[in-house]
Amino acid sequence: MPFCLTMSESGAYNTRGVLACGIRSDWGVQRGDIIVQVRGWKEEVVLTRLMLAMIGVMCLAMPAAAADTIAEEVAKLNLSPEQLVELGEFVFNTEGANTCLKCHGKGGTGGDQAGAADLRHPRTWRSYQALGGDEAFTADKEAFLKKMDTALHFLINKGATTWNQRFAKTHKDVVYDWSKVEKADKYDSMMKGVTTGPMKNRVKDLQEKLGDAGKSLKFNDLAEVAAFVALEYVKSLDDGSDQGGVFK
Repeated sequence: MPFCLTMSESGAYNTRGVLACGIRSDWGVQRGDIIVQVRGWKEEVVLTRLMLAMIGVMCLAMPAAAADTIAEEVAKLNLSPEQLVELGEFVFNTEGANTCLKCHGKGGTGGDQAGAADLRHPRTWRSYQALGGDEAFTADKEAFLKKMDTALHFLINKGATTWNQRFAKTHKDVVYDWSKVEKADKYDSMMKGVTTGPMKNRVKDLQEKLGDAGKSLKFNDLAEVAAFVALEYVKSLDDGSDQGGVFK
């Protein structure tokens, strides 16, 4: 409750409801010269609660960060770019059904899976187009490629089915506009990433490769590393043509 210190008709000063005190009339203070308002504890509590509520609403309104946790974890391994591409080539060139090699082909083209992306031509990829294509790429290349990496790391690690179900919910500021993609509104479920049997076996083999570099990881972490290095290898396949030139 606020209170005021005011001059009464008798020349004494009184507060309303909280405090009373006297002031000598020979100070020469005239009526109305002093008005002191002090917020009581109740107003402070109400104000604090209001501020906290506003902060909460603001936090809810903010988009979730598109943290690329896979990239963050791989960075801790301190592997050189050359090592990453070498490991990625090892992962990519896995024999067997539903593998990167089987679906996309040697060097990223000519695989058995109909409709599989030509990995030499990233401008034709669904991720590139859905994230805004050439216009978005030109406007802010660094931000565009970061979003593209985040989306593709998740896709290779989890496969298309899980990506279609979960990615948009967990990465709200990496927005796909599927209307920009010809004849597609999601990823083909045949894109399995490193989740198939042959790929999982290759992920286990990756542990030995990393061990040679003095690294030791749990299987789930290995799968994330496999997804990351596979993409690094795929980037190296960019042929720099009109349909490529994204990673060169």
